[in-house]
Amino acid sequence: MRYNFLFLFFIVLFCNNLHSQILSGTVLDADSNSTIDLASIYFKESKYTIFSDSNGKFSVEIDTKNQKEALVISSVGYQDLKINLKKYTENKEYQATFKLFSKVQTLDEVVISNKKINYSSAKTITSKRNGIAGLSFQFGTENVTLVQNPYVKNGKIKKVILSLKKATEDPKQPKWKIDYTTAYNIKFYKYDARNQKPSEELYNKNIIVEPGNKTQDFVIDVDSLHIPFPKEGVCVGVEYVNTRYKNPKTNFALIAPTMNFYQEEKLKPIISWSRYRGEDWEFRHSFSNFKNRRYQNVMVVDLVVNTEK
Repeated sequence: MRYNFLFLFFIVLFCNNLHSQILSGTVLDADSNSTIDLASIYFKESKYTIFSDSNGKFSVEIDTKNQKEALVISSVGYQDLKINLKKYTENKEYQATFKLFSKVQTLDEVVISNKKINYSSAKTITSKRNGIAGLSFQFGTENVTLVQNPYVKNGKIKKVILSLKKATEDPKQPKWKIDYTTAYNIKFYKYDARNQKPSEELYNKNIIVEPGNKTQDFVIDVDSLHIPFPKEGVCVGVEYVNTRYKNPKTNFALIAPTMNFYQEEKLKPIISWSRYRGEDWEFRHSFSNFKNRRYQNVMVVDLVVNTEK
């Protein structure tokens, strides 16, 4: 009995050692030392992700499985910071501060003018809605649609409207249950016509919204943010972000609501992309066995804009 007790004692001690390294950190702006909330902190290989809180703080557990990975801290408008976890090996809680540096954008020309810009009345640019399908994605996935500018005039964006559908469980498929409800991080990019993909960001702060699981045209008012609407059009991105769940599943999670996508028969120009955790952009397309048809899956996004007079 005594040996059995000692055996169990060492097993418990061994398991505790595997999970006893805790890294508690605070994410700061390197220039102002102000805290950065909703920065994503994720393991580079496993993609397990958490977010910094309203005070820029986070806490992550380090074990023998993820200790060989890099921990990446990322936030909109900042350079990614990669952390080597090999130095965090002692069985204790580490306290650390991590500073992010702003991304430097190189501008070909800067024009300073005191001229007041007069804008037109609000105009709505409506997306196509043929072949609509509701799709769901994992936390960390970002979908982007190019909204072309039919007026070929610079302007500003007043509202973004997303077409959402309530995700429901199928009683015939008991394993298909809604796991999580997502928040969105709304992003805006210039369009690189030469390479046919999004380029630099037009707005460098997080715009976090929580639409809830319902069928709706979800309106996001960005008028006060003065986001430009270039005459070449704008790439609107929607990233799935987790703001409430601890240790969510990273694969095969059913996340609500679903986003409506339409089928674009023309494969050129490319107007739809996706990526995961800031990786390279991928062209989003699908293949149908019916007449060997290929098409772009395009996120339904409507814009309300003002154009310069």
